Amino acid sequence: CAVAVTFLCLSGLPATAADPSCPNAAVPLSVLLMPPPKPDSAQTKAELQELQRLQESRTPEQVKHVRDDDRRTLERFLGGIGIKVENLSASATRFFDCIDASVRHSVHEAKSTFDRTRPYRLPHNNLQTLKKLSDRDSASYPSAHATYGATLGMVLAEMIPEKKDAIYKRIQDYGYSRIVSGAHFRSDVYAGNVAGAAIAASLLSNESFRNEFKNVKGELRKAVGLAD
Repeated sequence: CAVAVTFLCLSGLPATAADPSCPNAAVPLSVLLMPPPKPDSAQTKAELQELQRLQESRTPEQVKHVRDDDRRTLERFLGGIGIKVENLSASATRFFDCIDASVRHSVHEAKSTFDRTRPYRLPHNNLQTLKKLSDRDSASYPSAHATYGATLGMVLAEMIPEKKDAIYKRIQDYGYSRIVSGAHFRSDVYAGNVAGAAIAASLLSNESFRNEFKNVKGELRKAVGLAD
């Protein structure tokens, strides 16, 4: 709740939607979030050591789970807690695509502002990350995957309230996959959770989004085998 209130105080700041056909979350994450730890700080060094320890203890089951979680989709998010999604319409799929678009736009602004180096780009990091690496990888803070998981999860918890506890645990699990993979520091994931809460609050207060939400809710419940 505190995150939502904080966001509402900041929502008057201008923002430009990346996709004009989707609701504009208009969340100024570079103002909302605290700056990340500096590269040479004790916290960054401790977080890097955590990633190295996790790398040494990864099990085959964890590796598969983490690699599967590299996908940012409704099906993968819910599939991670055993909920299968079947036969969503194009309009419902578009609704969830717009959530991802809102996340990408808001996170891009914050990543560009903070420009934190990814853990696997630091000198002598000794990480063998499980994500596919590219010279075009975005900055580290906040984690876009964690932001997406938190945003999507909070919307889904409103649609499937009887699964709320499992969905909230999945938000944490989805972000933790980024730590186990070596793709993000723990503080990147924490920031992503805060960012996701703010984006979800913004979307759920948007009249256009709420109207579409009502239409999609019934369809999603049927698609996951739940009757109203």
